Amino acid sequence: MPRTATKSPARASSPRSTKEILDPRLQERILSLLATEIRFVYANEFESLEGDDRPIQEAEVLLTTLRQQSGAAPATTSDVIGDLSTWNTHDPLLTFEQEQVLFRALNLLRFRANRLRSRLSQKTSSAKSVAAIESLLNLAEQIRAQLVRSNLRLVASISRRFSSSHQEVEEFSSDGSMILLGAIDRFDYSRRFRFSTYATHSIQRHFFRTWKTRQRRQQRFPGTSSEILAEVAEEYVEPPICTDPQKVVDELLKHAPEVLDEREHQILLNRFGLTEERKEAKTLREIAADLGVSKERVRQLQLKALEKLRPFLNPAEFNVEALALC
Repeated sequence: MPRTATKSPARASSPRSTKEILDPRLQERILSLLATEIRFVYANEFESLEGDDRPIQEAEVLLTTLRQQSGAAPATTSDVIGDLSTWNTHDPLLTFEQEQVLFRALNLLRFRANRLRSRLSQKTSSAKSVAAIESLLNLAEQIRAQLVRSNLRLVASISRRFSSSHQEVEEFSSDGSMILLGAIDRFDYSRRFRFSTYATHSIQRHFFRTWKTRQRRQQRFPGTSSEILAEVAEEYVEPPICTDPQKVVDELLKHAPEVLDEREHQILLNRFGLTEERKEAKTLREIAADLGVSKERVRQLQLKALEKLRPFLNPAEFNVEALALC
């Protein structure tokens, strides 16, 4: 009898892999990783360190030692910036050798995570590969948080030199922490410079520009409402000199209920000392404590609120109507 051809059974995916691929939570993790910007400073030695985890293990040992010295628990960068208690940090200053260990591991971890992330696929990636990338990024974030903690005293020291009041110290410190984060992400450890020197220059340059801007604001907008008016008008190259900014601000804030939610509105009023109960501006820290959020979240909401108000002060209206009000 002639043989009848039999179909080979199709290779079935294992129940486990099918479940992982179809799992919405896994899909969300993959999408999150694909949308994440992984910034690192490349070093030639990364290629020769393929399969060599000693730089990472050395950094983990150093992290443990530094935490034991300061009594701090593992944390992310947002935890460090958002937790008010970290500004009284007792973390020891890092030596040059310790900076090299942490920055080498930080960028190596991000380099490896970025390479693995480039192979991610929503259809075929497994939970194991996703977890591997997340683990690398999590350790990198812990190292970054330690670098922040170890340099917060540097930020505070520079902030005090540029400030004439406690409120300015708070504001400069908050700004300085953001500059510090950027400096950490851009620092090239392979050039063998001290990070503290690099960070000091970056922070001082930013503070000096901020200080000069405030001096110009005080000249153009004298009065208690100068800050909010200057913030809203900051995109205009030549805003008018206004001798009575309060009238302009009152006119501007009439539109606030139309575009701001209640929290954004209250943040602006408290941040610039425009409430009936209190005519003094509150610091980011004070508002954050009132709302139960981080200082950085208050800053984000403040910027968002100012951005919403900006269209009500377009160049034509500002240059004509604002001058008329003043």
